[in-house]
Amino acid sequence: MKGIKILLGILMIGAVLQSCSNDFEPYDPNAQLAIDIATIDSYVATNNLTVKIHETDIRYIIDEEGNGKTVALGDTVYVNYELTLLDGSFIDTNVEQTAIDNGIFSSSRTYERFGFIVGTGMVILGFDISTQVLTEGGSGTFLIPSVYGYQDLQKDRIPINSNLKFKIKLLEVKK
Repeated sequence: MKGIKILLGILMIGAVLQSCSNDFEPYDPNAQLAIDIATIDSYVATNNLTVKIHETDIRYIIDEEGNGKTVALGDTVYVNYELTLLDGSFIDTNVEQTAIDNGIFSSSRTYERFGFIVGTGMVILGFDISTQVLTEGGSGTFLIPSVYGYQDLQKDRIPINSNLKFKIKLLEVKK
């Protein structure tokens, strides 16, 4: 009798797991990109923005033309940035006064120019691509589809499948 109860328990657990697995849909970046682009294009239209479209479908505006070096894979770049969601939620910045002004200042954090090596995976792909659009001294606003961001993962206060808005100022390029 005890063996039958164990067998029935195992069968019930298996049935529950099987029914749960039918509800799971794997992440499809191509389908998500189409959703992201529709959302971003709606944001662009609602806010009456004139944007350029990168070959990756990142939408952007050059706020200030740079007159310095261009960015290539393997270069070390230093930037200032602001990150918001399309709903206006302010998420992050490396500039202390901007953090204070937007109510996200943390005394346990160091606020200084942010540096990384382009093309090495040190930042999300959308940030990497966006930085390569700029020249030294320039700045831009970039609307990044979630597939080039955190995808279907929640990252701190960034919900899954969130499109991101970065303002980036390219301070220095080291070849």
